[in-house]
Amino acid sequence: MSSYAWRQLGLTYIQYSNACARAVRNSLKPELKVEGLKRGNSLVKVTRWAEGKPVTSPQAKAAKGSG
Repeated sequence: MSSYAWRQLGLTYIQYSNACARAVRNSLKPELKVEGLKRGNSLVKVTRWAEGKPVTSPQAKAAKGSG
């Protein structure tokens, strides 16, 4: 058998890893579950780059100036 089980199921490694992490968090004892579920939330910030510098959009500039 040269292939991994998650590949045979048609999953990417990230999908497989997320499913395993979710299963572990769901199996935690109630007193630890709250902290474990917090780790499931994440934020992603995307920055476009051009010519070696971050490019900001007009909306981002307006939001910075309004605060």
